[in-house]
Amino acid sequence: MIRHADLRRLVEADGPFLTVSFPTRSDLDDARHRFDIRWKNARRAIDDSRWNEATLRELDALVAGLPHDGGAGLVIVRAQDDSTLVEFLDEPVAEYVGESLVPRLAPVLEARQRAIPHVVVETDRAGADIHAFEGGRVLSTDQVEGDTEHIHRGHPGGWSQRRFQQRAENTWERNADDVAEAIEEMDRRVGAELVFVAGEVRAKHLVHDALSEAVRSHTTLVEAGSPEGIAEEVVRLLSDHVARSVRVLAEQVRDRLGTGTASADVGEVLAALADGRVEHLLVHDERDDVTVTDHDVAGIPAGARTVDAAVTAAIRSDAEITVVPALALLDGPIAALLRW
Repeated sequence: MIRHADLRRLVEADGPFLTVSFPTRSDLDDARHRFDIRWKNARRAIDDSRWNEATLRELDALVAGLPHDGGAGLVIVRAQDDSTLVEFLDEPVAEYVGESLVPRLAPVLEARQRAIPHVVVETDRAGADIHAFEGGRVLSTDQVEGDTEHIHRGHPGGWSQRRFQQRAENTWERNADDVAEAIEEMDRRVGAELVFVAGEVRAKHLVHDALSEAVRSHTTLVEAGSPEGIAEEVVRLLSDHVARSVRVLAEQVRDRLGTGTASADVGEVLAALADGRVEHLLVHDERDDVTVTDHDVAGIPAGARTVDAAVTAAIRSDAEITVVPALALLDGPIAALLRW
């Protein structure tokens, strides 16, 4: 589910809208210099006959105060009434400077749908490190330090061996219960969609078994052992999750075509948006797609780029939005599940 309630004020502002985007690499020695140069290049491309000097100076000051390492890409959208969106993205974005009747938000929405709140756990028999993320942003961290008495299975021999082994097992299980409790609390606090548990084989299985069914249902055991390996596996699993979600949504649209509760016809979807009947909008945004509307859509004047008009109307009517790749079911750039 994409979180875009904060965009409501922006899309209800008066146009036209200025959109600027560019990649923001931070892994270079001259990253700050490159960041400043990219903004200066974008600034020169802005039509200053439409945007007064005070607005441009304000944008200069705003960008000067931004960190160069806030993400892999930056999008700035400015409305005529001074409403402004500044958003760093976890993935690079193409350089773009343009003015339009409605804001160009598909890149922002696509980045947000990939920024899934999730929890990563690195556990051993004595406790765990727990981190919650949303995309590349750390939301929260926690550490569980369990009991270390009898933490290792001894080999004392004789009559006491079984007793020592049982004590070790009991200690591991108590520690796993503590870790599971901390995971549950973190999961609730950040609204995690996925939980990943890495670490010692025995420890992560004990933790997994100690979780409630509700959390266990969206928990995956990670095979990788090194920090780099864990990160790579988590990124892959997150991408798989997004792809599955898109596939399920596309199947819902396909299955409901012809029933009056879904449409892949551009004209029908725009009409449904105008009536507030769209439950979930699917958008395929090709950067070079310049198709525009030929009539007013939900108060958006004719001549607006079709994708952007659809996104704006969807946000205004509290519809969900998912940016999708090119799908066979699409006759154009948009499709929708309908409320009625």
